[in-house]
Amino acid sequence: MNNPVILVLTKEIDLYYTFRDNIREVFGNSITLRSNHFLPVYLEDVDLILSSVPDSLVKDFINIEKTKAPLLVANRSIDFKKLEKLFELPRDAQCLLVSNDEAIACESVTMLKYLGFDYLDFYAYSPDMENPPDLKNVDIAITHGLANLVPKGLESVIDLGNRRLDLSTLFDISKILQHNFDHAHHITMGYVKNVARIGRELANSVRNENYINSSLQAVLNTVQEGVVFIDKEGRVSLFNEEAGSILEIDSQAVLYKHYSDVLDEFQIDKVMETKQQIPRQMIQVHGLNLLATLTPILQEGSFSGIVLVFQDVTHVERMEQEIRNKKLQSGLTTKYSFEDNVGNSMIMMQTQQLAKKIARSDYTVLITGESGTGKEIFAQSIHEYSSRNKGPFVAVNFAGISESLAESELFGYAEGAFTGARKGGKAGLFELAQNGTIFLDEIGDAPLKIQAAILRVLQERQVMRVGGSTVIPVNVRVIAATNKQLEDMIRKGEFRDDLFYRLNQLPLRIPSLQERKEDIPDLITYFLEQKNSQLSFSPAVMEKLSSYRWPGNVRELEGLITYLSVIVNGREVSITDLPFQIQDGFPSNMHPDKITRLLEHSGDLHLYKDILECLMVTQGENAGIGRSTLQAMLSDKISESKLRTKLDILKKYGLVETGIKKQGTKITNLGINMIEHI
Repeated sequence: MNNPVILVLTKEIDLYYTFRDNIREVFGNSITLRSNHFLPVYLEDVDLILSSVPDSLVKDFINIEKTKAPLLVANRSIDFKKLEKLFELPRDAQCLLVSNDEAIACESVTMLKYLGFDYLDFYAYSPDMENPPDLKNVDIAITHGLANLVPKGLESVIDLGNRRLDLSTLFDISKILQHNFDHAHHITMGYVKNVARIGRELANSVRNENYINSSLQAVLNTVQEGVVFIDKEGRVSLFNEEAGSILEIDSQAVLYKHYSDVLDEFQIDKVMETKQQIPRQMIQVHGLNLLATLTPILQEGSFSGIVLVFQDVTHVERMEQEIRNKKLQSGLTTKYSFEDNVGNSMIMMQTQQLAKKIARSDYTVLITGESGTGKEIFAQSIHEYSSRNKGPFVAVNFAGISESLAESELFGYAEGAFTGARKGGKAGLFELAQNGTIFLDEIGDAPLKIQAAILRVLQERQVMRVGGSTVIPVNVRVIAATNKQLEDMIRKGEFRDDLFYRLNQLPLRIPSLQERKEDIPDLITYFLEQKNSQLSFSPAVMEKLSSYRWPGNVRELEGLITYLSVIVNGREVSITDLPFQIQDGFPSNMHPDKITRLLEHSGDLHLYKDILECLMVTQGENAGIGRSTLQAMLSDKISESKLRTKLDILKKYGLVETGIKKQGTKITNLGINMIEHI
């Protein structure tokens, strides 16, 4: 006898899998299942059509007249184990029940209320609703496996998983197909058991509410801030021990008194009148500096009182000063923050905004950029802007450091690890950076053995000292930096790909000075102020500086200002005062003859000149031109991939520059000068 066939109709394929597992759990493999998600579907031998929703799916997918199979609309229950997440919600929480069908969303709301969660406020929602509910006051979204349909802006989501087939539907399937299952009583008992457990949990939650209220005062007595609650009548109904300690008042003696009798220094009258918060105000009380916040409590639009929270700032400032002193004594501190990044160019502002977003997380950062662009300034700025800014900032530079020295510096060593080892051993830089940030500068120069050790620390979050036998847990954020192309090094076997992917969780590229030449005047002013120099630059000199490629970036510009501060007679800088490579328009290590030879080795000189001349025609445009436009302008037709390769080579030698976000390609001053040399 052939197995009976059920066609399962669902909007989402995940729901089909849930139904499939329910049916197999009860009937085993004695029923054949088909789905509208796996085409084609043959209706001739279908014995039953099981639909997750009434009408819509059936009309869209099935010509009901062409099959004699009966239609069964599934009744669905909820995974009781996942309902426990709802116990964590506060009473009267505003909950949005999200589904892909309005009728199912309403049904889910009814079921949850029936199960005893009627103390929560539910609103049914589906994307196709004509009149969706107002989301302004919604606290949390609840869904059954459809988190992708939650409206944007709602960050708190509880996913209860796809709703299972109800016991009644399983019995209907058995009856229609005349296909019995022996362990029906076990399934029934399971449903009853789960319902009973949920009822018991709800009863416990009521008892727990009384317990929580009685424990609230004890909890508030443990916090390190003064907490006071004034009800809508102006009476003090809560006054924790820390508030009494700061104000030197008996916490019990002030209860139920009017606030004007005991707290007249705070601006409680203003909040009572305006119902507006007063955030973080400084108040002088009993000779103390208090940082206080007053917040009105509005429940369902009704004013119910004010929470006053305050702390003794003198104590906080003293603690912060102690932390700063310890950092300064150890030398594990920073000198720079985001305010030290000079320049208002668009690309620099975008880079700084991205760096601030990165700083708010705790993931590993890989900073890339040419030499002299200020990668360490950004690393220190990220540390100072992060939640770890009270912890140490430890930097290590791998350029020129030997493998043996790098290992002992990074991970420390145990007593007797080698001849001359310090008695008692020595903590490594990872240990010194505990609860702070470690900066791995020039990570591309790290030996392969050290790369493997760093990878192990990133994975295990623990270190072992050289010559030691115990592991030491470390809680540090890693920021790495390099001016090398790590992807090329990976292909050559010089850098571990697994370490690269670990470090590159949050990539940050620092633009070269050539990409932000509009920042050169601001940088010059900054360096002149640092050196207390009164030098001035004529427009002609500024034009020369702007046309120079700056292979050494900001560091080279700073060196130039130092040089000019020493050799210039008077205050006016002339073109003859500039180093030869800047006067000539070519970097000292990139003379036009050398560039010409390099281009000869990279292909047809005629093609490079053709590209530069075409770009020369459009140099007056504000933006560059796209590759397709440039391709059409060339004398000889070449493929787009070949043109991209040629542009990459010209960019490498500073003859062209490309913008960001489809801003096209432009010729540089160096490229203009090179046309006559090719």
